[in-house]
Amino acid sequence: MKTRLSLVAAAFLAVLVSSVEAQVEPPSDLKFEILNENTVQMSWRRPSSRIQGYRIQVVSDTDEPAKELNLPETATRTSISELTPDLDYVVTIVSYDGPEESIPIFGQLTIQSSGTNGTQRRPQISDAVKCSFSAIADLVFLVDGSWSVGRENFKHIRSFIGAMAGAFEIGMDKTRVAVVQYSTDTRTEFNLNQYSKRGELLRAINTLPYKGGNTMTGDAMDYLLKNTFTESAGARKAFPKVAMIITDGKSQDPVEEAARKLRNIGVEIFVLGIKGADEEELRQIASTPYNRHVFNVPNFDLIKEVQRDLITQVCSGVDDQLSSLASGEEVVEPASNLQVTEISSKSMRVLWDASPGEVTGYKLQLIPMLAGSKRQELYVGPTQTTVNVRDLSPETEYEISLFALKGLTPSEPVMAMEKTQPTKVSLVDGSYSIGLANFAKVRAFLEILVNSFDIGPNKVQISLVQYSRDPHTEFALNTHHDLSAVQRAVRTFPYRGGSTNTGRAMTYVREKIFVAARGARANVPRVMILITDGKSSDAFRDPAENLRNTDVEIFAVGVKDAVRSELEAIANAPADTHVYTVEDFDAFQRISKELTQSICLRIEQELLAIKKRSLRAPKDLVFSEVTSRSFRTSWTSDSTEVQSFLVRFRPALEVTGDYITMSVPADTLTVVLPHLTPLTKYEVNVFAQYDKGDSFPLTGEETTLEEKGPVRNIRVTEETTDSFRVSWWAAPGPVLRYRLTYVPISGGPSLETYTSGPDTTIVLQQLSPLTTYRVSVSADYTSGLGPEMQTEGTTKEVRGTPRNLRVFNETVSTMRLSWQPAPGRVQQYRIAYKPSDGGDKKEVAVKGDSTVVQLKNLQPDTEYELFVTARYASGLGDPLLGLGTTLEGMEAATHHCYK
Repeated sequence: MKTRLSLVAAAFLAVLVSSVEAQVEPPSDLKFEILNENTVQMSWRRPSSRIQGYRIQVVSDTDEPAKELNLPETATRTSISELTPDLDYVVTIVSYDGPEESIPIFGQLTIQSSGTNGTQRRPQISDAVKCSFSAIADLVFLVDGSWSVGRENFKHIRSFIGAMAGAFEIGMDKTRVAVVQYSTDTRTEFNLNQYSKRGELLRAINTLPYKGGNTMTGDAMDYLLKNTFTESAGARKAFPKVAMIITDGKSQDPVEEAARKLRNIGVEIFVLGIKGADEEELRQIASTPYNRHVFNVPNFDLIKEVQRDLITQVCSGVDDQLSSLASGEEVVEPASNLQVTEISSKSMRVLWDASPGEVTGYKLQLIPMLAGSKRQELYVGPTQTTVNVRDLSPETEYEISLFALKGLTPSEPVMAMEKTQPTKVSLVDGSYSIGLANFAKVRAFLEILVNSFDIGPNKVQISLVQYSRDPHTEFALNTHHDLSAVQRAVRTFPYRGGSTNTGRAMTYVREKIFVAARGARANVPRVMILITDGKSSDAFRDPAENLRNTDVEIFAVGVKDAVRSELEAIANAPADTHVYTVEDFDAFQRISKELTQSICLRIEQELLAIKKRSLRAPKDLVFSEVTSRSFRTSWTSDSTEVQSFLVRFRPALEVTGDYITMSVPADTLTVVLPHLTPLTKYEVNVFAQYDKGDSFPLTGEETTLEEKGPVRNIRVTEETTDSFRVSWWAAPGPVLRYRLTYVPISGGPSLETYTSGPDTTIVLQQLSPLTTYRVSVSADYTSGLGPEMQTEGTTKEVRGTPRNLRVFNETVSTMRLSWQPAPGRVQQYRIAYKPSDGGDKKEVAVKGDSTVVQLKNLQPDTEYELFVTARYASGLGDPLLGLGTTLEGMEAATHHCYK
């Protein structure tokens, strides 16, 4: 079978603003010629300036090895052989002089055989995106190389990386690129400081190996933080940082915290999800707004459909970061000398030296290393360099990160690790009411309990009451002042038998034990542990309620035949932490630790409540200046002993979510709560902080407004005579749709249309030709329209051909022509004519409103080719063609007669 070959080739030159330094001039006029089914001859024009030679690379879109050629400066052509029909190739040629390279010329090359299909591919001009010449960044690709990607699909990822990297100017003083591939583990393919030349970089990308494994995106982002965005790996300070994450599935480890840490050091994260990627997880990873940072396609071969827009957004993001850096917003100097002091079970003080730069405040994060504990996030003002962090979990290690802030921009964090102390019980009154048999085991159990407390006159005081028919005080609260004395008393108190009158015993404890004369103290938690082995012989419900009403916390331990319902009626709620039952006296040791922990926790809670009752809380909570992203919180206070105020807030529906906390100086009674989510109700708590602790909170709720904002980057494309396309970047917030109004700037009716949902492009139709329209675009929200943004677009001029050419009134030297007008605004008609058998072409013109002309000084008896063309402001239309013949002259007629 004879093979039909066709060559599809497109060459384009990236034209860039020249830098101050002299650059190597590239070759030009790249052309291809088929030699045979597997070989193409490539030619080019030599640059005019001095060069040393050429480097050529030929890369297919499969795993076929790249071809590389080095040619001398005298070469202007070469043959590329061993090509495979029906494969797409990218050909890159650069000229070089020593270590310097020109910008590349890219060619797209395909040899097609008739065995593919009947239609030939048409030549294509590449639509490769180029960032601005000034777009300089540290760009890191984090690539999912897990088994679910597959070796065959990995070529699409290589192609995408090459296209995005190729959009930037590459160099050590320009954009640096790194590629990191991850699956079960993470590895660096090459670092930011490895390739300084575009050709070397693209070759490395095109030969990236496929890794294979599981999808561990969280670990991979943590790897970037610790190994890639570092000075040793080539990352630069005060340069834009971009992470382009490409993944095809849901991560098998958590991603949110790792992504937050990456964003906190100033990395702008873009995410391309493919096939099985989880949209919600992509949003947890990406920077905001999501419509500019999250892209998702159902298959690998559809990456090219979003490639142009995604690269454009990355270029724009780099430009925005550079603008911020140029204005000084992004250069935030961190604080230093982070220290942690005054560590207790529930709090610690954090101190630091202020940032040497200009900052608007500090953000302190405490992340617990223990699952189930809550993280803390605390904001303080720019002059504050210490804060006492409270409400921590006991015996828990925290990762402490401090960020200096300038507006929304954080510095790199200064970090420390610190662990809170275990719980310690201080001021407590406790009494043990006992009526038991197996006495030695009870004494052993009591000894375990008392060993858990720090006993002393200003610490824990213990009393022991034994009861049967009548209660008896073994020792009062103020009898023993140290642990050894209490231990001796517990080991030696005698057994007193009798019936079980639990009700009388509780009344006795209330009237005879928890009294000042026996050592009871005001504003100190009071706890009673009741240990019994049987059903009460008297009424117990009222005595128990009376005792609880005097703020005594009752724990009940039932042994053997004790009735649980009776114990639950005596003890405080909840029963699962206040009532314990064991099958016999030998099981005491099993519950001793759990009981002690419950008592300690309740004592600590009660201590805190007692303390809070004595600390005056703020008053008169008011909200104002409410926007979609913030609102002001104000309050009053009549206390002069307040050291500071603590304001914490979270979405009201997130009842188990973490609070964000702000520390406010004592002389300030208002603060703006920042970085909120639009149209969200927030719970707000304001605490007064004293030397002894925090007051009860002043609590309220406020709802942010719906976010409204303008669209960005309006542009007009695809202009025709009666339509053009309007596109824009999305407005912030939950946009329902977009409204467009358009009106001719020369005057006329204003028209209006809406997009279908939140689409960001629409074609305006039925427009007038050659007319400039002012187009306004505004986002439509639930609560109304956002602000308008405007642009202008102009339709193309209607150009056409005259119709129905008629030739009449012919003479020997003249003829008249007429035609029906061409469409549109014709400025002039040009009429060209020349003899059909050869001769000079002549031309006359008439005004655009004329449709008739007389041609003069023609040759007799001659056929003329006629061309009538309409001339418009924008150029010429297609000509109307015809023929006309002049009459014979008298001399010619006479000659003809005598012949």
